[in-house]
Amino acid sequence: MGDIEGINIQSMASEIKKLRHKIETLEQQNSDLEIALTTAVEHGDAIESELFSTNDRLRGEVRERVIAERRLSKVLTVVSQQKDDLEVLVQTITEHSDEIDTQWLSRYSEVEALARLDPLTSIANRRMLDSALEQEWTRSLRSGSPLSVAMCDLDLFKAYNDRYGHNRGDQVLIAFAEILRGCSRRPPDLPARVGGEEFLILFPETDLAGARQVAEAIRLALWTLAIPHADSPHGRVTVSIGLACVFPRPEGDPADLIAQADFRLYEAKAHNRNTVRA
Repeated sequence: MGDIEGINIQSMASEIKKLRHKIETLEQQNSDLEIALTTAVEHGDAIESELFSTNDRLRGEVRERVIAERRLSKVLTVVSQQKDDLEVLVQTITEHSDEIDTQWLSRYSEVEALARLDPLTSIANRRMLDSALEQEWTRSLRSGSPLSVAMCDLDLFKAYNDRYGHNRGDQVLIAFAEILRGCSRRPPDLPARVGGEEFLILFPETDLAGARQVAEAIRLALWTLAIPHADSPHGRVTVSIGLACVFPRPEGDPADLIAQADFRLYEAKAHNRNTVRA
């Protein structure tokens, strides 16, 4: 293809081709736009509704996030405060640990002591007596020394309570416990209330003669108090005491020693009371 009067035919054909392509592209875009407009017109309400729905959902999510962030902020504030309080507590404990240990040990000792004492008379209870008896039995077994016990029972005490009342009866028990404490002067001697009006004294490294001497002192001390008892043949509160002594052996049992003293107490009760039997 050549030139016509200075016009390049080949170049013109190329330009015409490009122009046609642009026209086709514009026509296609126009068609797509018409379809989009038609769709928008036909489904405008649905699209608008979807947009509103999406917008509401986004707003809800934003609100929930704001609420969550506020709650998280409060939690962090509380945690921070608790952390500060804990640090203060730890610092206080660290600074006063010796004082706290001393107070705790003192309180523990008080509670432990109360658990081993009779609440009314403040002398040893059965728990403390049983523990001491086991220890003294083992010690006497090693040393070969005698071990004695005295079982004491206030005579006709139920009749006393019935006549004078339990408050007066409690005062008698307290007074008798003081007598036991006063007569059991040696550090290893242990007076204990084992139940009701029954008391027992543990005499480590003491033979029967030594135990009898203390028992007679106890009986006489109560007699001297002259606490009135209208239902007693003696006219006053008295005590019967049974004694037992043993040199512990490996095959022996501490309970047998208590049983022997209890039997001697029964004998004292059968012989007009207010007496000591061994």
